[in-house]
Amino acid sequence: MMPRHTPFCSKPVLVAIGLASLCTSALAAGGDTNAIFERYKNRIVQIRVLEASSGARALIGSGFLVSEAGHIVTSYHVVSDLVHKPTHYRAEIVHHDGTTGPFTLLSFDAVHDLAIVQTNSPKHPYLELHTQPLGQGVRVFSLGTPLDLGFTIVEGTYSGLLADSLHERIHFTGSINAGMSGGPALTSDGRVVGVNVASAGNQVSFLVPAKFVRQLLDNTLLPDHKADAPALERLRVQLMANQNRYMEKLLARPLTTTVLGRYRLPGKIAPFLKCWGDSEHKKDKLYQTTSWDCSAQNYLYISRSQLSGTLNFSHELVTSDVLDRFRFFALYQEFFAQDAYAPRADKEDVGKFNCMTDFVTQNDLTFKAVLCLRAYKKLPGLYDAVLKAATLNDNSQGVLTTLTLGGVSFENATRFARQYLGSIAWAK
Repeated sequence: MMPRHTPFCSKPVLVAIGLASLCTSALAAGGDTNAIFERYKNRIVQIRVLEASSGARALIGSGFLVSEAGHIVTSYHVVSDLVHKPTHYRAEIVHHDGTTGPFTLLSFDAVHDLAIVQTNSPKHPYLELHTQPLGQGVRVFSLGTPLDLGFTIVEGTYSGLLADSLHERIHFTGSINAGMSGGPALTSDGRVVGVNVASAGNQVSFLVPAKFVRQLLDNTLLPDHKADAPALERLRVQLMANQNRYMEKLLARPLTTTVLGRYRLPGKIAPFLKCWGDSEHKKDKLYQTTSWDCSAQNYLYISRSQLSGTLNFSHELVTSDVLDRFRFFALYQEFFAQDAYAPRADKEDVGKFNCMTDFVTQNDLTFKAVLCLRAYKKLPGLYDAVLKAATLNDNSQGVLTTLTLGGVSFENATRFARQYLGSIAWAK
């Protein structure tokens, strides 16, 4: 399976990586990279989130000035502590010359992992935005403060928009690192094409396109912008709108299916899913399995303890030519009882799963189905949902399927669960 993308915020600790490789591409670029760094370093800042009582650093990230009035862009996940626990944390910016100062969180876009903050420090030069796509292979320069090692520039290339991604991202071929979240990726003439957001390692990195920065900044500057609205309510509204957007598309048409053994099951139901299959046929085992897994490969960062916005499902075909029906049922029951994946969350974030079990007959198939939902405590109206179902029509084979939805409304969870089960049928 491909690794999930990891955000670039960083606790102030030194991790065991090859530090000598951080600036390899920058060194190879010679004077051009150095000139770009010298020209724009005074427009980059470090974002520090501090534990309020001790003043100790809890998290670091990066940012950049985007207006003469002191507006600074960073990543939502860098400043999310200020949304969830504003009395426990405070934050400051550090300029390239070492001067520090407080800032105010004005707005954020959790879906695209962006935030706008403002400082009252003296006016500084700022960076312009470039909202149009670049050509494949154009040189791009990422700036930030990796691992609290100081201000850094990394040269890479613009490798286009990710194909079929739930959340639009630019593929940046360059080694950006933890602590660079919120920093800019610049063209050679100093315009921001994207914002550092995540990495899959091995010089596979990701940027939020600058067009989303423009949208957030323009909305922030509107006269009727309400920065005093409760931050958690703003977050809730954003997440509700986002899940409605993609769930409506999924619910608008029949689900695409795939064949597994004698069964037809949900397959690549949306372009943003990555699907994988495998099988296990060992001679010394009394049964065989064939699996099919699909994942959106994306998630939404809510807080340090909570992730959301996930969509994953898996099927497992279990067959046996040697077990009698009693032993096969016992084996099948063991598979069904295995824990299902659920999005990361603490008990402060979500309630306990409440489950409903039923036996369902449709399309000449009988299922045992269990639907479990847990409510978000701080963001009412949102739920994590897990659906597990097993076919019960054969004494020597069956399919178990598991669906996980993160951060959806109760209505969308139950509607999609019905649609999902309704797409399962005998293969013809």
